[in-house]
Amino acid sequence: MEHEVKIIPDQKLAVINYKGPIDDLDILVSKLMGWSEAEEVEVISEPFVVYYSPRHEVNDGDAVYDVGIVLKDDADEKDVIRVVDMVGHKVLAGIHEGPTENILDTYEKLVDVAQANNYDIIGSPKEALIKSFHNCDNENEFITEIQLPIIEM
Repeated sequence: MEHEVKIIPDQKLAVINYKGPIDDLDILVSKLMGWSEAEEVEVISEPFVVYYSPRHEVNDGDAVYDVGIVLKDDADEKDVIRVVDMVGHKVLAGIHEGPTENILDTYEKLVDVAQANNYDIIGSPKEALIKSFHNCDNENEFITEIQLPIIEM
């Protein structure tokens, strides 16, 4: 698995905070993308998910997670969509290819890399949906970038 340490710059985000089944993810992404089109807000990233529930438990019931997009400029909030500032931070990033059924294997490899390099994982994981249900029909072609926020010890 390829991995890299990278700096995520300060960003303006539109997010939906959610507690519910992970199966609702496609609805939430559609809601965000529909809002950005209706409000004529320029989106500069693929959608992402930040998990506050452990990733291995999200399919066992209700999960707590954010769904978001990175915006070019500030925008007005609407309904459940919040516009927030994310400060720059360092992440250990790795690519998972294919369906998410075995994504925990990629997480495990990233954690091994973090431990081997004395990186301390300091926050919730983020999954950038580079190629996913919102822009691809074949799960075998999905590409998800996992980002673990870190500090180097």
